[in-house]
Amino acid sequence: MSEQPTLEINSLSAGYGRFDVVRDVTLSVSKGEAVALLGPNGAGKTTVLRA
Repeated sequence: MSEQPTLEINSLSAGYGRFDVVRDVTLSVSKGEAVALLGPNGAGKTTVLRA
């Protein structure tokens, strides 16, 4: 039997005003997993966390 994810994000899109910063992000994290969000400056890491 598979465990339900603790955090699940499906098709997240976010931005500022008319500018899309993040498009169609999907993420599933299960209990006990460690996650790192990596990318260059301006890639939308903070926007994903705030959304």
